[in-house]
Amino acid sequence: MRRYFDGAATVDVDQMLDAWTDDLVYEEAFSDPPRRIEGKDALRPYFSKAGEVFRMSLEITAVHECVDPDELVLEYVSNGEVLTTGRTYANTYIGVYRFRDGRIWQVKEFHNPLITERARSPE
Repeated sequence: MRRYFDGAATVDVDQMLDAWTDDLVYEEAFSDPPRRIEGKDALRPYFSKAGEVFRMSLEITAVHECVDPDELVLEYVSNGEVLTTGRTYANTYIGVYRFRDGRIWQVKEFHNPLITERARSPE
């Protein structure tokens, strides 16, 4: 997890994706419309484009272990800015992470899309 979050902070997409399985599934349940991306080849351009808009760090605030040893629920926050508007970006997230062979296999992430939209919109 640390390698993935550190890669997000430096916009190192290769480092971010190194933590994932090739057949990954990434979901943002509260996006408009909800987003589901399957496979590293599909997630790479999404992370790259996000890196052109956002500069932020992600900090884990709570870890909730699950009955399934390959599942973890994380609470985390982002702190940074939207490069296109210069606005501060700070959001709160809950992520349900599933692992296979020590790598991230599936993520379902929940965050407030209104905070994201406000930070990205011109005044």
